[in-house]
Amino acid sequence: MRRTRIIATDIDMTLTDAKLRLDTAAIEKIRSLESKGTRVILTSGRNLAVTGALAQFIGTCGLVVAENGGAIARYQTPIRILGRTENARVALDLLRKRMKAKIIERPDSRYGIRLSDVAVERTFQPEKANRILAESGLRIRLVDTGVTFLLLDADLDKGLALKKLAKLRGFSLASLAAIGDNYNDLDLFRVAGYRIAVGNAPEEVKAHADYACKRKYGKGFLEAVAHLSL
Repeated sequence: MRRTRIIATDIDMTLTDAKLRLDTAAIEKIRSLESKGTRVILTSGRNLAVTGALAQFIGTCGLVVAENGGAIARYQTPIRILGRTENARVALDLLRKRMKAKIIERPDSRYGIRLSDVAVERTFQPEKANRILAESGLRIRLVDTGVTFLLLDADLDKGLALKKLAKLRGFSLASLAAIGDNYNDLDLFRVAGYRIAVGNAPEEVKAHADYACKRKYGKGFLEAVAHLSL
């Protein structure tokens, strides 16, 4: 295990419980880590406004990867917007024409709060949607975050955004540990020096981790930090 100086962690189902309520012990641990010099970066499919605000309220260093890699920022101030909502909206129109299931855009997307993608409710089969997108030639994919579906540029993900953030802010990914719970966190695992899956992660995600926690959700995050000897 490499020496860890930075943690990149997912939020939903990783710092929360199953009902998406923040685990207060996990929050206290993050504040303790920051006070001792370990930086914590939040990575999420949630919009930049929410992710940046959580970074402030929780007490992290402020660096965030939001919108599943579509935006990197310090708190709510963008460093780079990497995706284009215009592209995602073309894909949304296509899916509404081709899918039999009703596609419901989420409020933060519908009212222009998302800066790089489009978010829709999880009311249909993502495999069919991605098949339609691939056949269309649009360079857009649909990502299941476990909380919502996101339509975003095909060449964007959490890992690539974190890699760009590391280059711009001058930190090493070799000394970074990634903690996550879902398939979209595999992109984080791809670039991190060390990878940890919390106990509620699917087996396929755990199979790509260096360490799989026994405990779930926010308690799994605490186990991950203890495993890292922080």
